Amino acid sequence: MKPRRLGRGAFGAALGTLALCTLTVCALAAAATFARAGNENPALIEVKLGLNTMNKTDRATLWRRVDEYATVDALQEFCGRKLNLQRRTWAAVSPCVEVSSLRKVAAVFRTKKSEYIKGWETAHGDPEKKKALCDTWRPKLLEYQKVLDAHISEAATMCSACLFC
Repeated sequence: MKPRRLGRGAFGAALGTLALCTLTVCALAAAATFARAGNENPALIEVKLGLNTMNKTDRATLWRRVDEYATVDALQEFCGRKLNLQRRTWAAVSPCVEVSSLRKVAAVFRTKKSEYIKGWETAHGDPEKKKALCDTWRPKLLEYQKVLDAHISEAATMCSACLFC
């Protein structure tokens, strides 16, 4: 399997979708806050977001983004930088996302990341090839890391303040 090369457009689009999802979580949290403030009904049932709450288009976008993030995380790891993306993301969103949905997304992410690492090793396992690849991608990988860190931090902030969850 030849590793995919993630271009600016694909990652930028991934970030746009993540931002849209982030805004959706914010909107749901705000709506729940208003509903809770205006309704002191003890029968209010608290729920978490899950894959079943997403429409077909959003789920397709999610799986495409999972693939793109797995590509970036695999390349980061191949080049010697462990981002612990899965662990950090899980910790950030677990307060407001169903565990079953987290497990499913994590399993797909791990499988794809493993495939991409194997692909990078096959195509660029030679130390000179690896160094050349990592040197070429270093500026972009640093940029991707900052963006991912910011999105994880934002997700953690939203989920920790989530009264809906």
